[in-house]
Amino acid sequence: MTSILVVDGDTAARTAIRDVLELEGFEVVLAEGEGPGLKAIESADFDAVIIDLFVPGAEGLEPIRTLHQHAPTVPIIALASRKFRDCLGAGQDFLGMASRLGAAYCLYKPLMPRDLISAVATCVGKGSSREPH
Repeated sequence: MTSILVVDGDTAARTAIRDVLELEGFEVVLAEGEGPGLKAIESADFDAVIIDLFVPGAEGLEPIRTLHQHAPTVPIIALASRKFRDCLGAGQDFLGMASRLGAAYCLYKPLMPRDLISAVATCVGKGSSREPH
């Protein structure tokens, strides 16, 4: 079974992501912050990681680098809330920065289930023809 690690400080977001992915047949492991996420990636093999860029315990985009150090072949799907985009203006493109650091896919929250499923399917090679952004 395809295993996905979800690292997000928002309990409701973690739960919603898990529910959507489990309905699609993925095994999902949840972590509420950078520390628990790193412990999970060190102790198990995952096919992809979904991480909110503003996760508790993290400093900026450092979790992307750290995840790549611990699991360089595991695709990362970076998430950011639109509220950060709106209040920070065009000067701070966190998802663009995450992409340059190696995130395979980037999505804004709130997530549409079809976009989440498409991103995960693309990252794990399960038949989506959509290109990563």
